Amino acid sequence: MKKPMRLFQRENGVYYVEFGRGRKKSLNTKDQAKALALFREMEKEWLRGRLVHLENEKRISLGEFTDAYVESRDGISPHTVKKDKLSLDLLAAVVGKSLPLRALTEERLEEFKRACKARGASEITIDGYLRHIKAALSYALEKGYIKKKPKVKMYRKDDHDLLRIIMPEDIKKILAKAREKDVELWRLFTFYLWTATRRREGLGLEWPRVRLDRRTCIVRGKGGRERLIPLLPAAVEALEPVRKDIGRVFPAWHPDTVSHKFHEIAVACGVNARLHDLRHSAVSYMLASGIPIQVVAQIAGHRQISTTKIYTHILEEVLVREMQKLRFE
Repeated sequence: MKKPMRLFQRENGVYYVEFGRGRKKSLNTKDQAKALALFREMEKEWLRGRLVHLENEKRISLGEFTDAYVESRDGISPHTVKKDKLSLDLLAAVVGKSLPLRALTEERLEEFKRACKARGASEITIDGYLRHIKAALSYALEKGYIKKKPKVKMYRKDDHDLLRIIMPEDIKKILAKAREKDVELWRLFTFYLWTATRRREGLGLEWPRVRLDRRTCIVRGKGGRERLIPLLPAAVEALEPVRKDIGRVFPAWHPDTVSHKFHEIAVACGVNARLHDLRHSAVSYMLASGIPIQVVAQIAGHRQISTTKIYTHILEEVLVREMQKLRFE
């Protein structure tokens, strides 16, 4: 990536940094070592989008912003960063890498959605791209690259549409079928259900992070954030027979493979459910069991309590729907 700034010394001996389109800022020092140190820090800050005080609104293209944004994602999982770059690169392929970031409008985002559709991408896939683009634009707004974030319209109409709870009798069917088909799948599905972990959190779990004697484990979640999760008897029962000191807890399956296997089993059981619904169900039943919402949010790895509150509404909807089954015949 082209250097965003350069260090130079004027005739009076004072060091300056040139950035943007010929704009200059004094470092107020004649000491070369000090100037170099300040310059390196300023370069790092620019890559992280934090030099807002140099320009109120950075004149940066979509392509340049993509490079800077990806560089700023320290501590984020490689998988997430890869999706960040892919989503922004796909957007740039439609609207142009040289497009000024501030010129990215709702209309251009709709153009991107139409282009993805024409390529044969599903609405769920496109929504995945849009989530990463939306996060990047929030960062751009926070760091001063843009003054206003364009509205990103997802295909999904409501978060509730994606939050589905599997009924207890259907959970039993799915787990029984999984155990019959592949005991390792049963162990993994049981772990998901009793820990409310995400797909990659379970698959990435390693034995050194599992303490069956203390009935706890530590998973690495979004953004590399770690959290401790209590292991209830059902989860311990699933893990104890294969207990080890090192290595992965579950087979090295690709995440999509696990999702497909779950879907096949659910269909065989006559249940309309996805793998992620195990997590939704776990969170919902925790709340229904009276576990404090703050504790549920901590276990589920929700950064905002408002995310956990969504599940309380889903529970109400389920209760209303299930109540319709009441008959006195």
